[in-house]
Amino acid sequence: MNWLQRFFGDKNKVNDQNQLTKVDYVQITKDWNAHSVSPEIELQVINSNLIMTIIVNDYVFEGFDEGDKASILFKSCSKYSLNTCNDEGYYYGQYRTNPSELPWGGFYEIKSGLDREFPEPIVNLTMENSNKRHFIFFFKDETFECLADDYEIDFIRRAGIKTNA
Repeated sequence: MNWLQRFFGDKNKVNDQNQLTKVDYVQITKDWNAHSVSPEIELQVINSNLIMTIIVNDYVFEGFDEGDKASILFKSCSKYSLNTCNDEGYYYGQYRTNPSELPWGGFYEIKSGLDREFPEPIVNLTMENSNKRHFIFFFKDETFECLADDYEIDFIRRAGIKTNA
């Protein structure tokens, strides 16, 4: 039994470091979210700004039609990662946080408690990471994280009409 605890860890033992670090976050997606199956993530870098375009979930959230998109501008983004951690991997503990600390499936700003060591692949746009805000967005098949000064969201109706959030 001892070798099992050494290999897998002791679930009953409280790790003092984990007890002290709690992820403090603000959920950004309250009345909208990415499409639950196929968000069709597109990333575009313009100078040090990163623009993420995704299809929004019209099944769950009223006011959206099939094909409507959200365009999220991350201002002065210093680095980002769009990695392959999906919902199953997250619930199996394959990410550096877990569902009891940070719920899966939304767009969040991390205030504290989650390190800024992103999983590979990492794209560095600048080397200036201090004073940047930490954002994370969980999709069905990917996880996106970035450090940026701020963000701005525009909703794009399938007909091409923009509305600000």
